[in-house]
Parts: sequence; structure tokens; C-alpha cells
Amino acid sequence: MIRTFLTAIPFVVAPLAAQAQSSGKWEVKVSPAECSLVRGVQAPSPALLAVRTVPGTDDFVVLVSGKKVPERAADARFPVQLRFDDAKPIEASATPMGKLPSGPVLQLASFEPTMLDSFAAARSVSASSDAGSFASFEVPSARAAVGALRQCITDQLIDWGADPAQFAPGGKPPVALKDRDHWLTDSQLMSLASTTSETGIDYLYRVVIAADGSIESCKRDDAKSGDKTEKLGCTPVIGQKLFTPAMNPAGTPVKGAAAFRVMVVRRPGRR
Repeated sequence: MIRTFLTAIPFVVAPLAAQAQSSGKWEVKVSPAECSLVRGVQAPSPALLAVRTVPGTDDFVVLVSGKKVPERAADARFPVQLRFDDAKPIEASATPMGKLPSGPVLQLASFEPTMLDSFAAARSVSASSDAGSFASFEVPSARAAVGALRQCITDQLIDWGADPAQFAPGGKPPVALKDRDHWLTDSQLMSLASTTSETGIDYLYRVVIAADGSIESCKRDDAKSGDKTEKLGCTPVIGQKLFTPAMNPAGTPVKGAAAFRVMVVRRPGRR
């Protein structure tokens, strides 16, 4: 989950228009600490569907764009529902993210990893609000597409220090024992926010999880050597048992990897 304090900062959206080829084919876009699954189509009308995540956060967002997607003010969040085929809809919150040639863009957030299971088994995906359905997509070959997204996530976690054995059939990744929103206290968050004169911060921290589920090491993504924010964000979690251990197919605990995001924005007049 993404840690927020005071107000939320929306998930940063890259130029999806440049990412999607509008060919109707699924594309996995790989960036440092980010995996995206994107499908753009032109017929019967331009539309775009994407799933994005920071590996190890267990947090996913869905982005939709199309001519019927409602256009709202940038700060106009509103409740929506995401539905796979005729299954029970999943409640989410929509945040306007600008416009693409295909139409307005909404970010739907946030979703747990189990959402991918529903996505992989689906033939269609739709999104609606109180005003009715505003986006509907056919999702051919969804299972293979979601498999490719999961592989992107796996590859990055292994690069960060996760034992590959946990991703083999019969293995298990680590599971957080408590919500990442509660890993840092409010005072620790404010200490992080006080390191800059900017109105907000958005820091990603990567952790290696020992075989007993405790945090073995931690680093802030893109931090320079000796960066104060790395120490402030990592010291509170080092040595803490925050996960059930990852397991190899034989049931032996192995090292895992995960990530958490610290996002803080000050309201005007607050310090």
C-alpha cells in the first residue's frame, strides 16, 4: 500500500500515449521499480487500459481512457467500480489524470494482488460510477498478459535480492504482517518531510527480507550515498519482523524482497 499523510499524491502517470501502440496487443513496459501492462485500441473507438505497480508494494492501479470516461477537475476524486465479466464489482477511487488522444484518463486505485487473478480469468473489464458505465474493454489473452506482468515483477524482486526459489511452483513469496501504512509513525513521516522545503515528498524504499521475516536491509530508491532520507526511512524498519518468510518449494524459508512508498504533502499553512 502507499503511505499517505495529510493528503494524498496521485500515482505518477508516464505519457501513456507514447507507451501504447494502439495495435490491440498487450505490452509490458518495464522501468526501474515499475511494471506496466498496457493495451491501446483504435476500433471501434480509441481507448486505453493499463495496470501499473511498483514491484513489492502489493499495490496496483488501473488506468482507463476513452471518449465516455468522465472528465473531471484534477482534484475531483469520486467512487467507482471495476468489474471483471459479470463478477461482483470491486470498489475503488477514481482520480482524473489528464487527457490522451483517446479521451480523459482516470486512475482507479488501489487494488490488491488478488485483482490480477480476476483479470487473468476475465474476457471483459468494465468501469462504472453512480452515473453508469463509462468504460468497457475486451481483454483477449488476458491470462498470458497478466503472466508477463507478473514476470516483470518477479524479475525486479530477484534483482533486489529475493531468492528465485520462492517463485518456482510450490514456493511462496513473503506476506506483510501489517499494512505498510503503519510501518512508519506520523512523527517519523514528519521528520522525513522536514528534510525538504518542497510541499511534498514521494520516496520509494526497497527492503530485503531475511528468512525469519525480519527486515535485513533497506535502501531508498535513487538515493545518493549518505542521503539523510534513506536513514530516516530505513532505520525504523531494520530488524523489524514485518513479514511471514518467503518459502522455496520444499517449505524452507528463504530471503524475500519488497518495497514501500512514503508520500507526504503539506497542506497550505501547515508545518
